[in-house]
Formats: sequence, C-alpha cells, structure tokens
Amino acid sequence: MSTSKLGKGLAAVVAAALLLALTACGDAQAPAQPAAAAPVAAAAPADTRPNLLLIIADDLGYTDIGVFGGEISTPNLDALARDGIILRDFQTNAVCAATRATILSGTTHHNAGGKQHVAPNQVGLPGYETHMNENVVSFPSLLQRAGYHTYFAGKWHLGNTPERLPVARGFDKSFGLMQGGASHYEDARGMREWMREGSYFEEYERVTQLPAGFYSTTFYTDFIIDAIDANAASGQPWYSHLAYTAPHWPLHAPDEYIEKYRGMYDEGYEALREQRVNRAKALGIFPETAVTSQQLDMVPAWDSLTDEQKAFESRKMEIHAAMVELLDEDVGRLIDHLKAIGQYDNTLIMFISDNGAEGQYRDPFDNGTDWVHDNSIENIGRMGSNVTIGPGWAQAQSGVLRYYKSMSSEGGTRTSAFFHHPDLSKKGVVSDSYVSILDIAPTFLELAGVSYPTYGDDGRILPELQGVSLVPMLLGDEDSVRPDDFTAGFELFGHISVRKGDWKLLWLTSRPAEVTQPPTEGADQWGLYNLALDPGETNDLSAQHPERVAELLAVWDQYVIDNGVVLPILETPAP
Repeated sequence: MSTSKLGKGLAAVVAAALLLALTACGDAQAPAQPAAAAPVAAAAPADTRPNLLLIIADDLGYTDIGVFGGEISTPNLDALARDGIILRDFQTNAVCAATRATILSGTTHHNAGGKQHVAPNQVGLPGYETHMNENVVSFPSLLQRAGYHTYFAGKWHLGNTPERLPVARGFDKSFGLMQGGASHYEDARGMREWMREGSYFEEYERVTQLPAGFYSTTFYTDFIIDAIDANAASGQPWYSHLAYTAPHWPLHAPDEYIEKYRGMYDEGYEALREQRVNRAKALGIFPETAVTSQQLDMVPAWDSLTDEQKAFESRKMEIHAAMVELLDEDVGRLIDHLKAIGQYDNTLIMFISDNGAEGQYRDPFDNGTDWVHDNSIENIGRMGSNVTIGPGWAQAQSGVLRYYKSMSSEGGTRTSAFFHHPDLSKKGVVSDSYVSILDIAPTFLELAGVSYPTYGDDGRILPELQGVSLVPMLLGDEDSVRPDDFTAGFELFGHISVRKGDWKLLWLTSRPAEVTQPPTEGADQWGLYNLALDPGETNDLSAQHPERVAELLAVWDQYVIDNGVVLPILETPAP
C-alpha cells in the first residue's frame, strides 16, 4: 500500500503491528487454543498500536446528523466526520442483531446467526439461531489474545446465556442490555407486553437494579471512559465497542433537551424530508440526479391529520432529535476525555448506525395508554412512556432512500458512517466507495497486526472473513478497496438485494419472516436500479437491461450456495 500522504504516526505503527501477528495469534493454519489457555502477548512498554473505537447508533436515520443533511445539533460528530472520511455508501444488515453478529464475526449473518425472526422452515438450521452462534469467532477475542484491552457497553442482543455474553465473546469489561431495547431510564421497562423489563449484565453478573438517574447513552459513555482509565497505565492499546441504544424506541430524552426542539417539526414530515434532501445534495451525500422515493401509501398526508395528531407526531420527532443531540454530546465528552489523557491522536474512530430508521408503528396513534405505559402527549419522552417514530418521520430521516429498517431497499441497509484518525491519508472527503459492515473486522485486525485464524477453539474450520480491509483506503492513496464491478449479496426476512458495482437487483417480499411488518408496497417482483444515479430506487430499469438482471440473478444464486440461504416459508397466509 502507498503511504506517501501519511503523517508520522499510524503508518509506522501498522507496519510494526504486522510483525506482531505471528507471535500474538500463533500459526493461523493451526487450531487455536481454548480461550482460557491461550497465551496473551505481553505488551511492550510502549505498544504504539492504535486504539480502536467503534461507535454504533441504534436506528439512526441516514440524514439525522448534520454532515448527512440533518438539522439536529450534532457538532461533535460533524467535526469528527469533516476531519475524516465520510462514507455515503456504507451498507449494513437491515436490523440490529444481524448487523451486530456480522460486525463481530466478519462473516454474514447466514453464517454467524443473530436472526430476530425465524420462519418455521428455518428453525434449527445453522445460521438461523437467534444468537451469535459458536461457529464463528469474534474479532475482539482475537484482539484480546494479541494484547489489546477490550471493552463493551450498550446493546448486545446476541444471546444472554453465560457462554454468549459479551465477556465470553472477547471483552474484558462489559455492561450490556441483552434485548433489542428497553426504557432508557432506570426503570428498565420492556418495550413490548411480553418483555416486562430489559435485562442487563455486567460481565457475568445480572444487574437487578440500575442506578438512580440512569440514562442509557450517558451511562454507556461513562462505562467506556472508566474502563479506559482503569487500564491507562498498562501501556496496552484498547478496543472499545460503544453500542448506544439511542435513538431506538421507546423515545426517551430529558425534558431540557426536548424543549430545544419545540415547534421545529410543526411543518410535518413531508417538509422535513424535502429540507433534508436539499441539504444532503448540497453536501454531496446524494447526487443531484437523485429522485426521492414516493411517500408510502400507509403514511397519511400531514395536512390530513387533526391538530391533535399533528401535535403528537411533532412531539415524537422533537424527542428523537433530543436523543440524537444527547448522543452527540456524550460522544463529545468521550473525545474530550481521550484528548485529556493523551490517547486521542492514537485512536481510530469509526461511527455507524446499525440499520436504517425505524419505520413501523409500535405505539397507539390515538395517544392512548397501552397495557402499562402512559403515552399521553404530556408524558411521552419521560419514564413510563413507550412510543416510536413511525413511517412518516422515518421516510424523512431516510432522505431520498426507499423504505427503512427491516427492508433490503437502501432505506433499510444504507446508513450514515465515517472514519476519523489524525493520520488518515484523506480528510474532509465524501467517499462514494461501497463499504460494508463485513469490512470492519478485517480492517481492525490489520490495524492491530492480528491475523485471522483458520480454526476455532474446538478445531472447527472457521468461516472466512468476507469483507475487505480498508487500510489501503484509510492510510494510502486508494479511493476504494474493491473493483468497480464487485459483487455483494444480501437477504433478510425474505427481502433480497444483489449488487454488482452501482447496479442493484431488489426483491421485496409480501411474506416476510418478520410478520409484524406492514404490507410491502411494490412487493414480489424484481427491480433493477442504478444506484449511482438513483439511490432512491425510483426508476426500475429491468425491462431495459434484461442482461443485467440475468447477470445479477446468477450472482444471487451463487450467494445462496455460498452462504446457505434458506428463504422463509410462512405456514399461514400473509396479512
């Protein structure tokens, strides 16, 4: 790789770190030793390998932060992004657990598990577990064996039995919420009728009472700061996995933050969408040619709502904005702390969202009170309320993109993301290169000088890393780490997409495994889109380019074979 543009820090560190790989991880062709017996490489007094910080927002909309077109106050994230590399074509899985399993394992969720909804014909099949399975190794466990301290805080959602907790999958210190979400306050109240409360674990211990004044975003930030400080004198680098649950529903934020946004969204979600699209185009996030995907039939026109409904809807968006601002503020606190302790300049930061905005209604539209929550307009945002943002605001948050979370359209899988490090070879760049969550593990392992093993602790052959290291793009002169005609596949709940370069073939099913999804508009047909011109997937070119459809269908067939894909079959008719 070329390092001609590099500053004096990270390039030399990476070169030296590569020399540590064999001694830190052993022979990559031999079975790895059990975790309890594996030798940990002793860190040199001045182990200058980079610290690695991954920040994951939960259900953050593509245009929520300022550098992606948002009006929400996010000065800390914006400053990091503008001094780094902004990724406008960053691809995740369409829901949280599948994304998290893929990030940690470096292989698709079809290999790693982490399904949230499994159809009857998928039950018991490998890769269709509701937790991250034991067939994969988490990359933090490899960093841990190579002398890194490893810290986890936030949403886990990958299993809550002892062998599946974060501490058992490679984290020295951990504090995690096991479910997909819960109250952001100390009551830990569950999101759904069948989930009365969220369960938290610190290492192997169940936390039965959260501290008074608990708010998820702030507490998780404090936990990571404390963990870093506890080992600051060791001289060893660290990996921190900061998995915020904000702004995932239920929408909760302190009153003083909500009040900052009072009245800001009274014009409605159609107006907000137009405003954000225009700003995103001006920032280079969307091409000028991009056409906004049409408003879904299920979303009532803003002017058709009653005054009471408008007030309730506006309040929900005010709370969402407050959650995002508070997340930004806590990221700023963490960054300021790293600067104060002298670790900022040697820390590579990656920020992502786990999937697109949440677009399903999860709360009563009539402002009523459900089984245990007070969802009056006076109480939403406070402890004891339980509302979600809904499809109108989710489409606004998605900008031109089609649909939102749970779908394989761009609104479900394309999320805001960026890298930051003082020694990046490119700064202030908006990259249109395709980057995937599959790339995180190989990138971080290369930066740490750690090789990926062929075998797991039980001697089983591990799935290969399916992503690509981004180091040549981050530290060298490369604008992309993939050829222009790269291929990639994706499937979740029966929604399918296939990429070859800028071309995408899309199938949305009317019978998804996640049966709570509303009826899918435009379902059960293949559509072909040129994402370079049409990221909103508004112009189906399948009739004009049947040869590309056939080419991408062959890519899909190979993806099914390579990843053991089993499409869901529902035993009952679709709604």
